[in-house]
Order: sequence, then structure tokens, then C-alpha cells
Amino acid sequence: MNASRRIVLSLAAAGLAGRASAADLVPKINATLLDGTPYGTDTAKGKVLLVNFWATWCGPCREEMPAIEAYYQAHQAKGLEVLALSVDELADEPKVREAAQPFSFRVAMLKKAQLVGFTRVWRMPVSAVIDRQGRIVKQDWFAQPMLDAATLDPVILPLLQAS
Repeated sequence: MNASRRIVLSLAAAGLAGRASAADLVPKINATLLDGTPYGTDTAKGKVLLVNFWATWCGPCREEMPAIEAYYQAHQAKGLEVLALSVDELADEPKVREAAQPFSFRVAMLKKAQLVGFTRVWRMPVSAVIDRQGRIVKQDWFAQPMLDAATLDPVILPLLQAS
């Protein structure tokens, strides 16, 4: 096989590899929660995981957190897990702790976490949903106006009902 044909085949293979759907992605999470507990991909194994990227200085982020908490409380027993990753600077961890105080879901600092398989966070709030098998089924989810039961139900309820 000549060199130019190898290059074309390599480019074609790379193009096909780049077309994986969100459901084909298996993300990796390695974080330390605000309480010091390690949190990894295995922690949420067998659960539906909503990963929310937020910041204390982001008004819409702070506004949607109570709705996420209410949704978590309503569906936690069915297998829903929530991990809120703050994009704040490490020096602002006390602000993050204060902002997270009213919520029972898990919170970690993004700068203390290692993530693989997620798209770049370039706006907030933004979320991803991972199914019980550990695959991303929704990514770069920027809900308008914000996440609430009406926006979460169509994505999360079918995943919670699936075994």
C-alpha cells in the first residue's frame, strides 16, 4: 500500500472515530468532595448521575441549585446521584462551601478533580447525564431557562426506570 493511500485511510478512520455518539462515551471522574471523601466513577456505578458545572459567581448557577436539590430529593431513592463541580478558584473554596451548605447532593472543586470524556466547559451552568452503565447520554446540556423538573424529567426519568 502506498504512502498516500495509508494517509487517506488513516484520516478516514480518524473521522469515523470522531463520530461516536454521546452514549458511546464512558467518562472517568476522580474527585475529592468538599467533606474530603474521594469520589470516582465507581461511586456512581449502577446509578444515574447528573453532573452539574457551576460557580459561586454565576447567578443562573446559584438560581438553579434549589431546583436540582428538590429533584435530587424526589429521585434519590430511585437511583439518582448528583455531583456538582464548582469551577471556582481553589482560594474560593470557603465561598463554595457556604454556597453548597443547603444542599444534600455531592459537591467538589473542579480544580481538585480529574475528568476524562467530558466536553470543555465554556458556559455555565452546564450539565451532563450519565446512565447506569456509565455512559454519557447527555452532554453540554445548557438548559434555558434553567434545570428543573420539566427539563430533567424527559432525560432522567427513562434512565431511572431502566434497570
